[in-house]
Amino acid sequence: MVQCLELYYRKQKHQKEIAEALGISSSKVSRLLKRAFAEGLIRVELDLPLNPRLGAALVERFGLRDAVVVPAGGRGEIKEELGAAAAAYFEKVAGSGLRVGLSCGFTLYHTIHHLKEHRFRDLTLYPLSGESTLRLVDLSPNTLVGMMAAKYRPHVAAYALPVQHLASLSQIERERRRLLRDPEVRKIYEGAQSVDIALVGIGFIGEGTPGFCSLAEAYGVSVKTLRRLGVVGEVNYQPFDAAGKVVDRPELRPLSRRMLSVTADRLQALSRADAKYVIGVAGGRQKVGAIRGALAGRFLNVLITDEDTALALVG
Repeated sequence: MVQCLELYYRKQKHQKEIAEALGISSSKVSRLLKRAFAEGLIRVELDLPLNPRLGAALVERFGLRDAVVVPAGGRGEIKEELGAAAAAYFEKVAGSGLRVGLSCGFTLYHTIHHLKEHRFRDLTLYPLSGESTLRLVDLSPNTLVGMMAAKYRPHVAAYALPVQHLASLSQIERERRRLLRDPEVRKIYEGAQSVDIALVGIGFIGEGTPGFCSLAEAYGVSVKTLRRLGVVGEVNYQPFDAAGKVVDRPELRPLSRRMLSVTADRLQALSRADAKYVIGVAGGRQKVGAIRGALAGRFLNVLITDEDTALALVG
């Protein structure tokens, strides 16, 4: 396999040439290359040209600490490119021994995928929320914490927020109080409130959207209802309007009471702190309104986005 990889990646040989050189079939060469990628022997790193002018415009317009803008029409899927840029930024500002919190979503999945293994030691990883549901509607914070921990094992501590599935809101309120009386659960919950770096996605409100909207619909809160209430987006399962105000209405309680989350006002406090990073990773035209609302609410102090979205935000 090593010879095959050397010829393909370093000497830029075609698969047919490799097959002839090694005395094997072209189909076997293809299988070896796929196997090497699946086993993690091959890493793909995107060296994306960034747009510092647009990044500076976002910082000035929205009072951010920093912004990273990846090019529009790049070589890959937008979430993949945003994830690569977010991973590079995280590795620039992170250090061994820090506490890191994760929200949910596929963009953060791609961020974790692009992190270099064993880059840091003694990180402590926390989910920023736990959800009371039997139906998986997204890559949850607990799941992403486990994935990120795998990058840094064995020198990492990782925690989960347990939330029991219960039918009635009264049962959920009692269970919530019981959980937070448990010293170990309380320690994890409080640890998540004071992370050094939070990586968060920003969700928009749309039919069939994974994550917040799918979870809301599972508990009888339709996208139509969310829009009627003025919800334009969510961060860490916290819904907000176009002005960045958290929407806390009785109609949303079947959903909000089932979450054990770092709240929006806590994210705002972390964003204001000099030594803390709340890194929002989101892009795509459909998310412009949600990102603008999140910026208005000051739920983050760093934004990783794409050129088209950045132009819409500052235009």
